[in-house]
Amino acid sequence: MIKTTIYLIRHSVRFNNKNILQYNTNQNNIIKNEKIVLSSEGEKRAEILSNEDELQNIDVVYTSNCVRTLQTAKYLLEKQNLKVTIDERFDERRLGKTNNNIVKDWWLQQYIDENYKTEGGESQKEVRERFTEAFNEILDIHKGKRIAIFSHGYAITFFIMNWCKFEYNGEKDDMKFLFENKKIFDKKINAPEVFKLEFDEKNKIIDIQNIEFEDLPYKDGLGN
Repeated sequence: MIKTTIYLIRHSVRFNNKNILQYNTNQNNIIKNEKIVLSSEGEKRAEILSNEDELQNIDVVYTSNCVRTLQTAKYLLEKQNLKVTIDERFDERRLGKTNNNIVKDWWLQQYIDENYKTEGGESQKEVRERFTEAFNEILDIHKGKRIAIFSHGYAITFFIMNWCKFEYNGEKDDMKFLFENKKIFDKKINAPEVFKLEFDEKNKIIDIQNIEFEDLPYKDGLGN
């Protein structure tokens, strides 16, 4: 049986914008978000990730259009002598204007209601549609390969909801994702975080796993 394996990898720890004293630019928020870099710790964790046995013998690599995903991928690229394709369809969900004063836990509302979005932002459905379009192209082009896609927390979790049931137990970050009634994720998302998806020769999903590494304990993706 021909099997295609795709790793969805959330970027490593980013530089915290709270450490920026001033930002004198006329660039819009989308461009500023794309330019966010990894922190020094994020660089170290990205290099550790590149040495994990699970992620060896990769054939194809994609990243979002954001600097932090390419910075996370670069160690794997260099180690395995690979080139990368950058595709903005794997970008993070566009945030828009946060509105906790109007909708309590608006970020949670995006998981509950696929059409909910903040002003100027994207809905779960919109993110999933663009991500799925790019993902399906990769499945068709690289059938039978081992593929790594470096993306973002919301984008990845919105995407796996194509197959996973989402449950929420009332506490922030207490989210659970189930695939075929099997729990695959029920914790705060790590930086980096890895999901392994396997497909058969007809591009039908076989399995989804969350891959954990002992040498990459939990770290908030926003940095310190």
